[in-house]
Amino acid sequence: MRNKKISKIILILLTIFFITGFVLSQAIATDYFKNMFWASYAFLIVGILLDVNAWSKLGLDVDKGKAITIRRSFDDNTTLLAVSHGTLTLVILLFDTFNHNVMKNNYVIIGMFIMTLEFELFTYLSIWNAKRDTAKLLKGSK
Repeated sequence: MRNKKISKIILILLTIFFITGFVLSQAIATDYFKNMFWASYAFLIVGILLDVNAWSKLGLDVDKGKAITIRRSFDDNTTLLAVSHGTLTLVILLFDTFNHNVMKNNYVIIGMFIMTLEFELFTYLSIWNAKRDTAKLLKGSK
């Protein structure tokens, strides 16, 4: 229980750090704040993936029939989200190796900010759906 509270607090702080990095990279627009945005992005993604990993290990298995479907749906959704967002990040890094100004471009930063917030939203929506479906399954089995 205590680890969940610490994890929630850390994720909230990482999200605040990410939003602050974005605002400062757009308002002040120096290389230092743009690099701060990308560093906060990396920390946030690692935090989200660790949280998803913790939810995967937590186990949503109630019975052998429908719980497997809920678990498979949760795993598929989070894997698809992580792979698509990771691919987007790798494409940006690939373009940055050829043109060293890609990661300092404001449009790339704005686009990555929006895509990361969507990634975070859909990831936690997937967790919420799995918890809701498991609670319905538990309520129906009693």
